[in-house]
This record gives sequence, structure tokens and C-alpha cells, in this order.
Amino acid sequence: MRARLTEPAPMARELIMPVLGMNQDTGTLVRWLRQEGDRVRKGDAVMEIATDKVTVEIEAPAAGVLSQIRAQEGEEIPVGQTVAFILAEDETAPATPARAEESAAPADRSSPAASPVARRLAEARGIDLRAVPAQGKRIAKEDVEAYLAQRQGAAADRVLASPKARRLAREQGADLAQIRGSGPQGAVLAADLDAAPAPPPAAPADRARPPGRLWQVMARRLTESWQSVPHFYLARAVDATQLQAWRKACQDKYQPRITLTDLLIKVLGAALDEHPALNASWRDDGAIVRHPAVNVGLAVAVPDGLLVPVIAAANRRAVPDIAAARERLVAAARQGALAPDDLTGGTFTVTNLGMFGVERFGAIINPPEAAILAVGAVRDQVVPVDGQPGVQPMLELTLSCDHRVADGAAAARFLQTLVGYLEAPLLLLD
Repeated sequence: MRARLTEPAPMARELIMPVLGMNQDTGTLVRWLRQEGDRVRKGDAVMEIATDKVTVEIEAPAAGVLSQIRAQEGEEIPVGQTVAFILAEDETAPATPARAEESAAPADRSSPAASPVARRLAEARGIDLRAVPAQGKRIAKEDVEAYLAQRQGAAADRVLASPKARRLAREQGADLAQIRGSGPQGAVLAADLDAAPAPPPAAPADRARPPGRLWQVMARRLTESWQSVPHFYLARAVDATQLQAWRKACQDKYQPRITLTDLLIKVLGAALDEHPALNASWRDDGAIVRHPAVNVGLAVAVPDGLLVPVIAAANRRAVPDIAAARERLVAAARQGALAPDDLTGGTFTVTNLGMFGVERFGAIINPPEAAILAVGAVRDQVVPVDGQPGVQPMLELTLSCDHRVADGAAAARFLQTLVGYLEAPLLLLD
């Protein structure tokens, strides 16, 4: 999936980190699809970038030669920053302000150009970057690691030891510098390795692995939501008898396959139309924004995190249309093929774990929305029916709300309307 950039007036064309969504401050340059000096046509994909939610290819805004690449793969870049130029024949790029990390260097340039990760690693290990040879235009993390390994190897080579002692040390993973030598001038001999106390057994290695970018983004946003949004929860049990009958009738009549989630989204659209206080957001300046459109997001688990594609105008769509949109969005999410528009504009989210047998759970609000509905599994339960015990299919709903946007009474009225439609879907025809 690609994003197009508008072509500016005829001159050296800047290739910038674009804005692809709301609340986006930076983007990650995943990889260059063309190399510096390559000729490109307008519309050719030149780089792949990743935002918090989606990975896209960026196209060349004009024909020319890709020149003066100023960003490396894996680098996080502020939106609007120039990462390269596309030049015509014999054209030179205009002077641009130095990048933040370069402008922070001393005026005498005594500190060499290095990536932020390389600088942090060098500072942590007490390494002077001026001593580190760079394989590219600036010092990268790999350059610092190679220098560190070389320095550690050189330190080991300075220890006097016999060839056999060195071989045994490599095989045993022993540090020659920690062994007292009995040879000439204190050289370590093979016998010294045998006499040295055995090192303590190594603790089992932690099976730690850094999470992927999407998981990190999800973790950060949900932590911020949990810490900054005052959540409260309302739960209701729903008699799902008519809901199941509605689904069966739809399955017999429509394609694609109709799910309970599709019907829930349809009903949510109608209930949010009647209760706009729940179709709203809290703004940082303290204002409550009520959204004119009802766009329902659907939480979708993917291998490296969670995505929330949006079904726009859910209050105006028929059930088959909702089902087709849901089927397309879920497939695209799992294939990593969602477009930026698929992930923006949500005003309310629904998350369903019923297919896993979960009966009830509470969800964390997806900011900046005001509420999220958690849906459990339909279970046969013994409930009172006309004063007598009876078995009916029951569905558990839990509504999480932002108390800054809606109070308990407003949320309860919304939930009451929602349950009423689920238990008597014919009311939607009134």
C-alpha cells in the first residue's frame, strides 16, 4: 500500500517524512527501496515508512535522481523533516538546516557524527566515539559494538599465556586475565587452568526478547490510557434469544457470513445515534467533543499486537454492508495491508473475546474515544422466565467509560438502549 505526496513547484524536490494520521509526531524509515543516485519516475516507490499503526510505501513526487539521503533505515524521524532530495540533471540541492542530532554537536566538530543509539551505547560503555571507525557516513551501533569486541579481544591478547592455555581458555570460556599464571613472567599455563577454581554455574538465561514496534506502541498507549483516563465500568446480561434468531435469518439471506459482531456494530450505531454523549472525546484543553459521525472501531488481534480498524458510518449501514467491511478489514489487518484511512476516525470501539469462551471482561479505553464495549460469549444459563427457572442463551456486556466525558447515568441509559435493541431487534425498524 502506498501514499502519494503532492508534487511541488519545479525545483529540487524534497522527500519528507509525511503525516499519515492524527497524533503522529514521527515515523520510522523501515527501508530504502531505491539507492542514492538512482533515477526514479514520478510515482515510483522510494522508501517504506512505519507509523504507530501502519506501514506504507512513499512514492517519488517527481522524476529525477534520488540524492542526498539524510536518514538511515530504522531511524525514527520527525514528520516534515527532509530525508532526501529528487534532483533534475545538473541540479544541486538547496542548503537546509542541520538535523537536530548534528546541530547538537560542538561547533569544532570534534564529536563525530553518530546515530543516537550509537551515542547512548558509547556513553554507557565509556567509549570515546572519536576512536570508533565508521563503516558508513556516521558511526552506527554496529560500529561501536565491533570496536568494543575488538578492544576486549586486545585486552585478552595482552595476557601472557601459552598457546595451549589460550586454546583451553577459549574452549572453557575462561577469562585468562582472572587466572594467576605460574609460568615465566606470570604467564598462564595449561596446568593453571586445571588448577583454577571452577566458575559458578551460569544462571539460566532469561528468555527476554524486545517486543515488536506495534506491541510497543500498543503498550505505551494503553498504559497512558490506564494512567490518565478515569475509567468506570457498567455490566449487563443480555437475553440473546432474539439476537441469535436475527443472526440465523441474516445468514440464510445474505452473503458474506454474518457474525454476532456484525449485528452488535449495527445496534451500536443505532444506540450511539440516540446517545451522542458516548460518541465523544475528551480534548486536552478540557473540552468535550461530540462527533457527528458514528465510526465503530473493531479490536483485531494480530501476531505482533492489536489493531483497531474502523467501520465508518456504522449508524447508516445495512448489516450485509457492515459484514463485508468487517471481513475486509480483519483480513487486511492480519495481512498487514491496512490503509491509513482504515485506522483513523474511530469514535467508539467494540472488542469481542466470546469466540475464546471468555464470558465477561473489562477493556481499556482506546483514546481519545470515550468508551469501549467488551463482549463475552453466549452461554446457556438458568434464569427466571415468568417466575419459573428456564434455560436461555445469555450474553455478557461490559461498558468501559471515561468519567470525564460521561457520567454513570448517561452510560447506563446508553447501555439500556443497546440491550433493548439486542433483545428486540425489531425495534430498529421503528
